[in-house]
Amino acid sequence: MAEKKHFRVGEVVRFLMGVNKVEGVIKEDRGPIGVGGRRLYSIQFTLDPDFQAVIELPAKDLELVNNTATAH
Repeated sequence: MAEKKHFRVGEVVRFLMGVNKVEGVIKEDRGPIGVGGRRLYSIQFTLDPDFQAVIELPAKDLELVNNTATAH
């Protein structure tokens, strides 16, 4: 059985966007609302100083970055 991942609001995570890994901050735990009850998270990230975005991804696609958390 696969290990379940749970993240907290404010934690910094890494995920794939295309072929690049991007870091972002968990802004919201959306709960188990994905396909088959997958837990989804809203993540805010910046690609350059002029472009901030939010993406929603399942826990399985996220990797915790150095157990860090930011103020939220």
